[in-house]
Amino acid sequence: MLLVSEAVTRSALAREESRGAHSRIDHPGLDAAWGAKNNVIVREGKRNDAAPIGGADLPGDLSQLVAEDK
Repeated sequence: MLLVSEAVTRSALAREESRGAHSRIDHPGLDAAWGAKNNVIVREGKRNDAAPIGGADLPGDLSQLVAEDK
């Protein structure tokens, strides 16, 4: 459980925007660049690091909903 908690925290710290339930005081707005990325937690030795990777394209109907929400 501690490993998962650390992974979630590292991912949240790496994501420099506020989106949905993820809210940061120091980065209050949406960032279009982050909207196209996902974080993957990579374990190197005893350390876990967040590595942003490109996300998959949204299906057309879902993409339209997201565009309408802006």
